[in-house]
Amino acid sequence: MKKIYLLLALSLIFVTSCTNTTTTQTSNSSSSPTPLAFCASWKEQTSSVERDLTAVDFVDEKTGWCVSDLNEFAGAILKTIDGGKTWQVIGNAQEFLSDVDFIDKDLGWVIGFNGTIKGTLDGGISWNNLRIGEETEALNSLYFIDSMKGWVVGSNGQILKTTDGGKEWKQVEAKAVDDLWRVRFLNEKEGWIVGEEGLILKTTDGGETWKQIQNSVDTALFDVWPLDSNNVWIVGLGATLLNTSDGGITWQKQATQFNNLFRSIQFLDASRGFIVGTGGLLLCTSDGGKTWQEVSLTKKYDLTGLKVISSEAAWAVGRRGYIVSKY
Repeated sequence: MKKIYLLLALSLIFVTSCTNTTTTQTSNSSSSPTPLAFCASWKEQTSSVERDLTAVDFVDEKTGWCVSDLNEFAGAILKTIDGGKTWQVIGNAQEFLSDVDFIDKDLGWVIGFNGTIKGTLDGGISWNNLRIGEETEALNSLYFIDSMKGWVVGSNGQILKTTDGGKEWKQVEAKAVDDLWRVRFLNEKEGWIVGEEGLILKTTDGGETWKQIQNSVDTALFDVWPLDSNNVWIVGLGATLLNTSDGGITWQKQATQFNNLFRSIQFLDASRGFIVGTGGLLLCTSDGGKTWQEVSLTKKYDLTGLKVISSEAAWAVGRRGYIVSKY
């Protein structure tokens, strides 16, 4: 586990610069597409912290949260109620915080290292410790489908599930030993997990059992986005970009002109989506992933978290408190 965390840290710091090409072709077309209106209007926001931001979540175009790693004092939880025009630190933690997920303006959770899970019922004004684990236990991703049912994944193949809003967590056995980086659910039954060594897991029974999905990739996979039961996108190390149109039976590896670590991917609908990665890389598509256009940003800080609300509202966060937004 320590090896991959070191690898990820080095990848984030010593990132290979992007090429000057502004469009990545993933189809046979040789012509460059016209600029995409969906990609436009990204601007920098002021986060008020220097800590590296690891994840971001919004419940509407005004209300959002992001979390950070540790500085010399603590990890931070930030909140905005004006779409990110201003951000305030509303909480601190003694742990590296890796993910945040809110169901509405009041109910939310954060996770991090030491097996930490915290919950709030008042929008982040106060936080309750729902779980404290071992010092070596890293929790990397969480996803709640509603106020009661949620899942967390982390180091050494760990999968946790709750059905009571996080008061109790059950360990789920999936025969996975590699670090797991992201969990997302399409609905109460169908969910996906991605992790080290090209690991892809799928459930169709609400996370009670997980099946390993075969593919030809052996690099770390960091995010998964299911559009529906058949169409799923995955990103990872070395500009890895995978998609399936048959529920994971077959996978297509999309060729790109980048060497960056692709950290997160989200789609607004079947046509429009974004990818963020190291070196300040922000890509967008409006043709269902056939082509990806690079969005020019003023800084090249690594981007680690992404949230898309609408065609006019999306946020990406990253190193040194960097936040960019379409809002």
